[in-house]
Amino acid sequence: MAKVVAPPVARNISIFNSVFTSKSVRAPTNRSTRRTYPVVDVAEIVSQLTETVKPLLGINTEAWTWGRNVATEDGEPFRFPPSKCTSMSRVRQPQPEDYMWYYDMLDGSDLRNGLAQSKVQLGAFQLQKLLADVLNRLVKEYVRWAYRGLYRADVVDHLEFWSKYILGQFLRYTVVILTNTDLSSPLPDMYKDEQNRWHATALTYLGALRTEELFAAIATEKPNNTVVHNIIGDLRHFVVNPATRTYLTNNFIAVLSDRTLQSGSSTIDILHLYIAIIRAFRQLDPKGVLLDRVAKHVRRYLRERDDTVKVIVSGLLSEPGKESDVDGEALVEVAEELHRAQDMDESGDGELDWDNMKWLPDPIDAAPDYMKSTTTDVIGSLTSLFESKEIFVKELQALLGDRLLQSTGNYEHEVSVLNHLKARFGDSALQACEVMLRDVLESSKVDAAIHHDLAGGAANNPMPQLHAKVLSRLFWPPMSDQAFTLPSEVLRAQSVYEKGFEQLKQSRQITWVPSLGRVDIELQLEDRTVRESVLPYQATVIYAFQDRLESAGTKTVSEIATEQSLSAVLVRSACIFWVSKRVLVEAGNDAFTVLETLPDGGDVVMADASGKQDASAAAAEAAAAQAAREAEEEERRQKMAMYHQFVVSMLTNQGAMPLPRIAMMLNIVVPGGFPFSNEELKDFLGSMVKDGQLEVGPGGNYKAIG
Repeated sequence: MAKVVAPPVARNISIFNSVFTSKSVRAPTNRSTRRTYPVVDVAEIVSQLTETVKPLLGINTEAWTWGRNVATEDGEPFRFPPSKCTSMSRVRQPQPEDYMWYYDMLDGSDLRNGLAQSKVQLGAFQLQKLLADVLNRLVKEYVRWAYRGLYRADVVDHLEFWSKYILGQFLRYTVVILTNTDLSSPLPDMYKDEQNRWHATALTYLGALRTEELFAAIATEKPNNTVVHNIIGDLRHFVVNPATRTYLTNNFIAVLSDRTLQSGSSTIDILHLYIAIIRAFRQLDPKGVLLDRVAKHVRRYLRERDDTVKVIVSGLLSEPGKESDVDGEALVEVAEELHRAQDMDESGDGELDWDNMKWLPDPIDAAPDYMKSTTTDVIGSLTSLFESKEIFVKELQALLGDRLLQSTGNYEHEVSVLNHLKARFGDSALQACEVMLRDVLESSKVDAAIHHDLAGGAANNPMPQLHAKVLSRLFWPPMSDQAFTLPSEVLRAQSVYEKGFEQLKQSRQITWVPSLGRVDIELQLEDRTVRESVLPYQATVIYAFQDRLESAGTKTVSEIATEQSLSAVLVRSACIFWVSKRVLVEAGNDAFTVLETLPDGGDVVMADASGKQDASAAAAEAAAAQAAREAEEEERRQKMAMYHQFVVSMLTNQGAMPLPRIAMMLNIVVPGGFPFSNEELKDFLGSMVKDGQLEVGPGGNYKAIG
């Protein structure tokens, strides 16, 4: 017999009906008691609160005075914007009448009604969070509106007054509304520290603003720049914890790398900025941790520049108060820093100075590789830029040599600079510089003695007056010796000078280097006299025009080059130089003649002549620079040729070698070390390969062909 099973649906329905019977389910008897709530537009509430609160805090207001607008014996009222407010030392402290004035203004606004309505819509807790968010944005807006570009010493005091008496009283008023209390009632415990927290927030926004403005202020720093000083004063209230200190340095490094540490920036500009950074960050953080973070990027970039050492040394040797003809104002600034650093006492023992009552431990955010410098001045930072002091000393020796040869006066400045640098590098490192300085000082005495002995015969045999500097060749840097034929009068003066020198120094002889030094000449023309201080080869070229009877005084470049044993490039450079001085005039292709009389003409002619003179001067400088480069290259090739036999013998006896090993062997074999870089050695070996003396095998090994 089949079993009939009831469908599941019917069984479920029966269960449902057993629980919810039709008698127990009834429709609502009063439908009007159901309520619908409108959707709260939070964005609209925020907008209304912002527009209501902004004028009550004095934001974006002009000529607004807080409290009674009267001046009393206690001072003047607090005004907006800050640029129209008097010094905070003259602003009076608020009186009860000022508080009442502010509360009356709050009562007369839409703030009370707006907060009451929003409290109903959102609730007290949600409204408090929303109001805090609105105030946070308004505090930031106020700081940027009020203090952007305003660099007064009392900015922090102005902000403190605003946060304490305006923002603080506004917060007290809102607490009264939210808690349904009275103004005379004490604040609840949860609101007592609210004012201090909002003041710290305002200081944070001020610090962020000053961080953005710091780089521009430092980059345009001038002596006694009060703008940077006041910005640093504001930032001291900001960099009070590792987070803000990190924010400051990261922001500054990013702007520095984007605006300055670029290939288009000159080394002088970067060094000028580096000096300004050192000054500013030393004021902000005397321990030097912040400077250490920022300076690492600048120092690393400066090490990659080829002319960094030359610019620094040129600045050290320049005289304070005088503009340099080579590298501009930055060099004078370095010289002034050196002049100030000479009066500093650097004999402290740093961490071991137990008598230092101002000692402080390293900041908590100091990097693991942070090391405090024993010198806190700019010169100490510049001279320690490179890890090896030999680079600095070598450049100092080269530039000091040029300066000593060109100088004709006393050497007090050079002596002072050298004594200061000896205290930093040691006596042994600057021994060669000291010998060079002693040479020129003794040469002045010897020269005076020689001229004193020759004074009697000078009247009977007039000749050019010659002053010489006797140099100890081994202690001076290599000098370019561009040999050429001197005029006969100069040769005769040299011969007389040599005899006078041999009488004083019987065991020594003079070897003349005609390319060095300066020549003071006076040219007598028909309508004028020209006096110039020029280089020896320039004086030699103009002397070639001494006899102007032949060919109407016209000389070609090739003729002068042959007569004086000068290169054509140098002769052309000298002729163009004298054209710029309006002594010579171009008479044809590479031909020049003396301009005895200046042509008469009006302003147009003179203006045109001035333009040609400037162009000729620029061309002369370019030609002289080209000639100097060619002479330097020729000198370098001659010196490199000295090592030709070393290379051939080494590769013949020991077989093929790569370039690094050849350089290493030359450093061992050559007395004093091989003075050229691997790139210069590579060029030299390449020339030997072209001449068929060497060949390059597998792996770049050089092999002698024999």
